[in-house]
Formats: sequence, C-alpha cells, structure tokens
Amino acid sequence: MPDNVTPLFPDEQPQDENAIAKLENEVDYLNLEKPRKECLYCGTDISHSTQYRRFRVCPACGYHYTISARRRIAAIADEGSFKETSKWIQSLDPLEFSPRISYRVRLLQNQTRTGLAEAAVTGTCAIGGTNVVIIVLDSSFLGGSMGVVVGEKVTLALELAARKKLPCVAMVTSGGARIQEGVLSLMQMAKTTLAARALKEKEQAFIVCLSNPSTGQVLGSFASMADIMFAEPGSHIGFAPLGELREIEGKRADKEHTAEAYIERGHVDSIVQRDQLKHELASVLDLISPEFRLTSSRRTLPQRTTLRPREPWEMVKLARRSDRPRARFYIEKVFANFFELHGDRVYSDDQSVIIGLGRLGGQSVMIVAQQKSAPVHKDDPYGLRMGEITPGGFRKARRGVVLATTFKIPVISIVDSPGPRLGIDMEQRGLASAIARMIDQMGRAKIPTLSILIGEGGSEAALAFGLTDRVLMLENAIYTPITPERGAQSEMSDPAKASDVARALKLTSLDCVDMKIVDDIVPEPESGAHGAPEEAARLLKRSLMRELSELTQKNTNTLVRRRQKKFRKVGEYGNQFRSALKREARAWQIGIAAGVRAFRHSNNDTGTPEFVDDDEEIIDDLN
Repeated sequence: MPDNVTPLFPDEQPQDENAIAKLENEVDYLNLEKPRKECLYCGTDISHSTQYRRFRVCPACGYHYTISARRRIAAIADEGSFKETSKWIQSLDPLEFSPRISYRVRLLQNQTRTGLAEAAVTGTCAIGGTNVVIIVLDSSFLGGSMGVVVGEKVTLALELAARKKLPCVAMVTSGGARIQEGVLSLMQMAKTTLAARALKEKEQAFIVCLSNPSTGQVLGSFASMADIMFAEPGSHIGFAPLGELREIEGKRADKEHTAEAYIERGHVDSIVQRDQLKHELASVLDLISPEFRLTSSRRTLPQRTTLRPREPWEMVKLARRSDRPRARFYIEKVFANFFELHGDRVYSDDQSVIIGLGRLGGQSVMIVAQQKSAPVHKDDPYGLRMGEITPGGFRKARRGVVLATTFKIPVISIVDSPGPRLGIDMEQRGLASAIARMIDQMGRAKIPTLSILIGEGGSEAALAFGLTDRVLMLENAIYTPITPERGAQSEMSDPAKASDVARALKLTSLDCVDMKIVDDIVPEPESGAHGAPEEAARLLKRSLMRELSELTQKNTNTLVRRRQKKFRKVGEYGNQFRSALKREARAWQIGIAAGVRAFRHSNNDTGTPEFVDDDEEIIDDLN
C-alpha cells in the first residue's frame, strides 16, 4: 500500500486471505498510466507522441483516453500550486455489503492500485495565476462512483470555496451510484447540491468539466449546478447509464449520450480539447475576476455628431438591410477576449441569441445579444427566421444575466430582432413565461446594465433585452411594438400602406428619445453603419465605454431602484397623461375664448345682454 494512504483496517485484516487473488481473476483492472503503442480508435502509432504522453489524447483522431486524477491536476494546475485537502477521509462498510466480494476488499484493492484514498481528490491550486478550489473524480477508483466519502469530500471542498470566497473547478468522470453503500450513497446528491447552491449564494463561480463517462448521481447533483460547463470531445454524458439507454433506445443512445449532443441541446457551454482546457479555464477565470474594472475618465467628452432626420419608412429599410452589421460583428470589433457560452440548460441552444464573457476597456462584462441571420427555409423547425427569439433564447439570455449577477459584472445587451417567434410549438415551450421571466430578471439584476439597439428593435424581444439602466440606439435603428406591414394589414387592411403606419408609430431613434423610451442616440457614419462598419463599431465602442464608466461608479441598489422607477414612469398618469391633458386643456381654452369673443361681438351688434363665461373655472380646474 502506498505511504500516502492510511490503512483501511488498522486493527484487523480481511478474513479471506485469498480475497485479493480472487478479485484479480474477476475484475478487469484498468491501468490508466500504462502507455499504449497504438490508438484503440484509429490504430495510429502513438508511442512517440508528446500529446499522448502528456494528455493521453491521440494526435491523429483526437480520441481522449481516460486519465487519472493526478494527471488531470497536473494538466490544468500551475506547477507546484496544488495542495490537497481532506486527504485522509476514507470509506467504511456501513452495510457490510458482500454478495460476491467484500466491499472492504474492493476498497483496499482500489486504494492499493491507484494510490488514492477515495475516488475524489480535492484541494486548492492556481490556474493561470487565479487561486481556485479544485475537485477531481477518478473513474479508475470504483468507477468514480459517489459514496459517502466522495460526497463528503466534494461538500467540504465546495464549503471551503464559499468560506474562502474562491471559484471552484470540478473535473468530473463518474459512473454514478455506489451500490455498496445503498441509500447512504443516494443521500450525497442532496448534500452536494445544497453545497453548490451555498457557493452560488456567496457569488462565487463554479466551473465543471465533464469527461468520459459522466453519468448518474454526480451529473444529477452538484455537477449540473455549475455556472459554466465544459466537456471533452466524445465524452459519454447522461443521467442514465449508457447500457440501460441502449436497451430502451437502441443505437440512438450512442448519438444522444455524447458531449456533442449535450451542447446541441443547450446543456453544455463548450467542448474543449484536453490540451486546451487549462487555457480556456484560465481565460474564463480571468474574465470573471473582480480585479478588472472600468474607471471614469475626466476628459472632456467629444462633441456629438449632428443627426440626420430621415423618413420613418426609410429608417425601417436601413434597419433591415441585409448588409447592416449584426451583433456578432460588433462583439468581435468592440469587445476583447470574448468567450461564448451556450444553451438554456433546459432543451435548446437558440442560435439567434448570443451570450458570453468579454472585456470592454479593461472591464469584464456579460454580453447578451440578439443575432439576426439570413432567411432560412420555412419548413426548418429550428431555423433562425431572421432572428426571431424562441423560448429557449429568452431562457438562454436570462441565464447570462443570472451569471453576470453571480460574477458581479455588468451586462451589455445588443438588440436586433423582429420579435419573438410565434407558433403552437412555441406556446407549448412556454413563450409567455420565458418573456416574463427575462423582463423580471433584467428589472431586478443588482448589476449595471446597458443596452444598445443596433437595428430592428421588435416588440417584446426588444423590451425584454432592453430593460436596462441606460438604453442607447443607433441613429438608423428602429423600436416598434409591431412591424409596419402587420400594422398596415391590421388597421388599414392594406400592407402597402406600411410607410404611413411607420410614420404614425414614431419608431425612429429621434422619436424614441423624445418619448424618453431611449436615453441617447449613437451616431452612425455618414454612409450608415452598412457603408462604414468599422467606423460604426468605433463610434459604438466609444459610447458604450462612456456610459459604462458612469454606471460602474454607482451603487447597485441605487441602480435597481432608479431602473425600476425609470420604467415605472413610462406612460405614468402623473407625467405623460397629465401633460397631454394640460395641452388639451389649453387648446380648449383657446377655442372657448375665441368662441366667447365671437359670441360677444355678435350680441353687442344686436344690443342683447353679454354672455357670462362660466367655463373659465372648469378650464382652471383642468390645468
């Protein structure tokens, strides 16, 4: 037995002296550290490959072999930074489980073979210079299954991260439940899940990387509580064991039980090669670090460009131009170190919504953007339909805002969508609820929020993404509750009169500022954003940095209060409607006065008594 493992039975030895020998004949030992000469998947000679020797990855086909916990730690932790915790906690045999081979013998054999006390290794380390708490499961120790000790070590690590206010990184490879510990093993799901929730409440990041296999109790508990989730290529991922799924689904299980299927369904953020994992982890940890903040400049702000008034229908056409820069273009040009996240964690990854971490002027931000696309075939149920937002898209965006709140970084939303996608299937997926929850999350987020309308701000989609502390709008963008064409059809039964409806809707940037729907207008180049996209990106970046530098200096509770008050005032009786009544009262006053003068003049000519004007008191009351 290795020196770093405490004997399992200090006072007694296994009763059966031949137990270990019997076990050797019945169990197929997997020596994870034994190098292979040829790839099991493609047959390539890998004996001289540096990539294989360091990471156990085939350089030809990219097949990822299972590796030990120690090798995983060495692959991602800064050299010499790892310090193990809870090292001496070991499993007992609470059920005295021994239908074939004693559970105690199995534990002893796995300890001897792996050099580990249990299937979980926990500790602290640095990744790219950022201190973290790390949890690593080792599938070579009883399949990485979660028993009492594994649950306890994971819980202690999560509690340590919460107490020390450190991010937590977990490397998961597990076969699920440990049957030898019965219902006690099952209880670890509750313990670890609650510990992960406590870490979230301390507003510390929890990052999980899933490898082959990741199933059962671990995936159904703390692993799925991750803020950000990576997966290795080709990993088998799913709650149910792959063997049972094959019995139910046949060959379909092999395709749906993979990392690639999980990212398509919105359950995983990114598939990362093992040799790139440290870089990706370091980048994300760097982006969410509280060290990077944008400070306000005392320099005199540049003079604003004179805006060019245009006809509303002309601006509708400009906002919809196919060559107008979209959200992804501005993300690439305005923000640095962008790291995209994927999925709503329910069912889908709506490609018309982009969320991710980035930097603006040194300030880490969460980007939540609407991405228009080229038209797709009408029969494609998962097509983008020019950027219409599905319920999964709203849930994906909401997830981005929740993560930003956890990481205490501002949200910048980019709006460019004709609106939500309509249809029976959208209703069944909870469209209305998804919109309402997005609006609620944006309204109460205790972080600075900033939005920019870059093209078509359509109805509920624009509102849900644009309920922010500051709302900006590109000069030639539009903001409307309904498309002019649909409005013309509804009100005039003639879609050809869309230009008249566009004028009546007051959907231009100047109109929106006048109605206090939008706070400021970002000028576009003289030729429009489509004519000089690089210049448009520069102007947008300047405006975003100016606004964000002011917002980040304010107290978050103050921001939430002002944000809610701001949108409360839109259409408020005591403001807009009262002003309208005053304007109408003054019009009445002028009209009545003119009528009275005319009446008096006509009566004076005939010698009849003068008219006594009692309406003046009513007019005064209206004022």
